[in-house]
Amino acid sequence: ILSASFVVTYFITNREIITTARRTASEVSDDDRPVMHTFYEKVRSGEDDLLEAWKEEWTIAGFEAKVLTLEDAKKHPFFPEMESIVKPMFPDGYDAMCFYRWLAMAASGGGWMADYDTFPTNFPMNEAKHLPSNGKLTSFEVHVPSLVSGTADNWSRIAHKLIEVQPQVKEKIRSDMHAFRIIRDRRGLYHVDIRARGANMKTGFLYKKAFSSDLPREVDCEAMAIGRAVHLAHLYTSESLERGMFPVPNVTTYKEAIHRRGEAARIFMADWRDQCGGSNVK
Repeated sequence: ILSASFVVTYFITNREIITTARRTASEVSDDDRPVMHTFYEKVRSGEDDLLEAWKEEWTIAGFEAKVLTLEDAKKHPFFPEMESIVKPMFPDGYDAMCFYRWLAMAASGGGWMADYDTFPTNFPMNEAKHLPSNGKLTSFEVHVPSLVSGTADNWSRIAHKLIEVQPQVKEKIRSDMHAFRIIRDRRGLYHVDIRARGANMKTGFLYKKAFSSDLPREVDCEAMAIGRAVHLAHLYTSESLERGMFPVPNVTTYKEAIHRRGEAARIFMADWRDQCGGSNVK
């Protein structure tokens, strides 16, 4: 049982402090590309093809696409305590993994993380190598952690806070997103930068209208010209399907649409490049 509040203590070596201080200049690869992380641990049936599409698109955008796993989270000293709290809450493992990704990012040196269903559009490459907000934990879809940046110590600090605020989460599924919403509402107290969705993140398959064999797919280039990424989450995929804007032909059910998100993402991103010219930020 979680108490109303508790104190968490963790230790950082001098070397880690130095590394963290340097992390306002984000991690770069050996060939000087900025690194975009995601977290993926296969539970249930997994979404391997969507992960491959994610790697392809971030590589096209000029990043090294790096996949973190549960093993990375386990390197963080807070992992055993976090696991003891979230594992009983989420027996199937999926929502527990959403908590562990925060520790994986902290243990891996911080920087940028995007969900593996979030794809780059007009990403400002100057911020790819130099973290915005001077390394403060920054979320680009309000409290939905689909695209987040920060130094290692800020990833670690907020990971602790997500557990600390758990007793205050009122939703039935006490996910990291619902905990992060509490932190969003007290952003001054928790020293996080919460960015509005509209200017930073587009959602779903943004075509102008429903299409069929008689009506070709037409990307909404005006909408796609705004924001640094597009989030093809379960909810947004469902909404696109209902509007007749899911780009894989002959898909009629939510279950099949989710299963084929990787294929759909490739089609949509190719349509966007072909019709809109791709990123308007160089």
